[in-house]
Amino acid sequence: MSFVLLRRAGLAVACGVLAVLGSAVPPALAQEAPPAPPAYTLKTVPADLSRVQDGDPLQVVVSGLPAGSVAVLKVCPTQLPDNLLKPDFATGAVQWLPDHDFGSRVRGYCSEEFSDELTGQRSGAHNVTRVRSRTSGDVVFAVTVPRGQSKPGFVGFDPKYTNFDKSDNFPWADNPAVSADGQIRTRSWSYSCDENNPCALTLEIVGADAAGTPFDVFDTSRVFRPAAPGLAVKGCGGIGAETLNASMPERFGRTAVAWNQLLCGPTGGSQPATIVGEAEDAGLKAFDTGASDLAVTGSGSALASQTVRSREYVPVGLNAAVLAATGWSPTDADDNGSPLISQVTDGFSMTFDELALLLSHGGQNPDTTGRGGIFRDGSAFVARNPALGKVQASPVPSEFLNPVVRAGADPTALFWGLTGEAGKGTVPAAISGLLAKVAPSSWKFQDREDIYGKERAGKSPGVVTELGALDPGEKSLHNVDAKVGQLAVRKAVDSVMTGTSSACFGGCLNWVVTDLATARAYGWRPVALPNASGTFVEPTEASLQAAAGSMKEGPDGTLQPGTATDPAAYPLTFAEYLAAPVNPLVDANCAPLKAKQDELATVLKMARHGGQGVLAPGLAPLTPALAGTADARTAKVGTGTAAESCKQRDEAKNPPPASVTGTGGTATPVSNPLPAGSPAAATGPAPAAAPTAASVLAAKNLADATAIPPFAGAGVLGALIPLLALLVLVTLPSLTAYVTAGRPVPPWLSRLARGAAALAGRVRAA
Repeated sequence: MSFVLLRRAGLAVACGVLAVLGSAVPPALAQEAPPAPPAYTLKTVPADLSRVQDGDPLQVVVSGLPAGSVAVLKVCPTQLPDNLLKPDFATGAVQWLPDHDFGSRVRGYCSEEFSDELTGQRSGAHNVTRVRSRTSGDVVFAVTVPRGQSKPGFVGFDPKYTNFDKSDNFPWADNPAVSADGQIRTRSWSYSCDENNPCALTLEIVGADAAGTPFDVFDTSRVFRPAAPGLAVKGCGGIGAETLNASMPERFGRTAVAWNQLLCGPTGGSQPATIVGEAEDAGLKAFDTGASDLAVTGSGSALASQTVRSREYVPVGLNAAVLAATGWSPTDADDNGSPLISQVTDGFSMTFDELALLLSHGGQNPDTTGRGGIFRDGSAFVARNPALGKVQASPVPSEFLNPVVRAGADPTALFWGLTGEAGKGTVPAAISGLLAKVAPSSWKFQDREDIYGKERAGKSPGVVTELGALDPGEKSLHNVDAKVGQLAVRKAVDSVMTGTSSACFGGCLNWVVTDLATARAYGWRPVALPNASGTFVEPTEASLQAAAGSMKEGPDGTLQPGTATDPAAYPLTFAEYLAAPVNPLVDANCAPLKAKQDELATVLKMARHGGQGVLAPGLAPLTPALAGTADARTAKVGTGTAAESCKQRDEAKNPPPASVTGTGGTATPVSNPLPAGSPAAATGPAPAAAPTAASVLAAKNLADATAIPPFAGAGVLGALIPLLALLVLVTLPSLTAYVTAGRPVPPWLSRLARGAAALAGRVRAA
């Protein structure tokens, strides 16, 4: 404990040194003949801060500073008040003069805590001190974009916000107390950062040049307008008569926004699709009953409770199930040679047995049997990953405490370092299906009946579609802390992700079960897994496409995760599919909806062509073979009959036995709801246990997941993700090319353009 206090005291002294230097050496802006500021460069990732959202990963890097330099990052309003006064004792009696010193203003108006709306806690991007790395020569801040408001407070030498009473010493005080103890006054200073209130990332950089001359400079060049987290699309119209309903898991939302901007941005027309954000099984059920016209899934029919409606699974991109790491490790050193914790960027590699133990064994007591002991000193996992081995408990590393920190345990929050999204999904199905096949001896619950019950202790979880199923039994061991929705997962790992956890002095980690697109969006580092020959492969565009070229196709026509044979393949790759109806779209009276059908054709064409170029980071484009599959399946959409549409709609709402699927079109009967080649037949799902407090909680979690809140800013049907007709984007460039070349426009292209213009007019009038 004394060591912790010493380190915290050291941080306090460092901050005090900054304050003293700032008072003794006025910033360059306020000096009559200031020393030349150090030559440095400043960059942010992302570089464009005009479109950032609350909680987005944000890196600020200052390069080129002299050794020993220190920087403090603050969040300030872009316009600081200039009302400060300062005492002058030159005449013997106190005289109050204007204080225009920029450093005084920053410290006066940006000193209070700044809230983070996303987590409901103090922002990790405000009042953060970082020192220069001896290795890179950079000062690096790895934080998240803050959105919120500063804590209201007093500004002592501002007459309007002062906490001084008016007196002979403070004749200018103009903030009268309204409570007997003087603690409540009429005004306190605060400011907001949001879409309407821009803020500046304000850096105070302190150090000394080669000659020993100290400097203290401020940089306010990076301005941002943080938006609330969500998937809002700007510049598009409302719902039209032809608007489609589309269900999708949150992982695909960013791609839908990109598609939307591609199609609807140029014209501002009505949205072709209203996107409903929900778990995959709920989306597939909505598609089957006709509540949705499209659904996104990575598992085809594996998660569908019924498959009455004839459908084509049209591939639109490649994704992957991943275990991702987030946190900090002392892998660097400062200019004095002291350890310097840095955000984890090193890749981790893990065997399937280690992954199975991580997921199936309890998180408590990681120094013994928790997590299968893979985080213990000297384990193969720790030895293979140097950045993991450097994460040690503080203040005194020990064999008992080191595994706790590496495993992500936070006893104060009762969180054990492994989380993911609740609800049925492709990610848990893909991971569990492969582990049951390739690591059966490790893919087992601990053999403890007192915790797991007689029916589960020592047994395999089998193939599970819900992460909550990995935390069964009489007592919760936090195998996986399943949260409903991406934002809830993001909040759960926030303190470790930003390095603000009280356990981060010697490094800290959390582990997230998710998909590659989500991991890329939040800056989490995916773990490399072994291929068929035992070589560790990271999930990249190349390894996803290599997998797609060698995966087996299941009976419903979808690629089956865990079946790739290419040595360059990432083993948990899966394809994202649009489930589209073979029979035409019809209204309540079974009349075909031609405008909607045309819109559906436009969306499918866009997804196969222009949409491939704007997939969200983490998603890989289709291989040539899958692109051909997409074209062939798209051609079958809408080729059935209206009568079959009505018949299947009625059957789906009053479903036949589970073994029966669509009665028309080209749907393939599905006799097993699990992926082809899965080990379910060999291992079987875990037997049902008698209801317990833990199982009831898991059931509630699952029930909640079937109604995941729609994307932020959405209405009853979820966020509106407009996808305007590709027709406009196809014809306009062609017309421009002919006109630019001075050639007559072909009659067919003129007719097509007139049709597009007429369609756009009807959309605007709707």
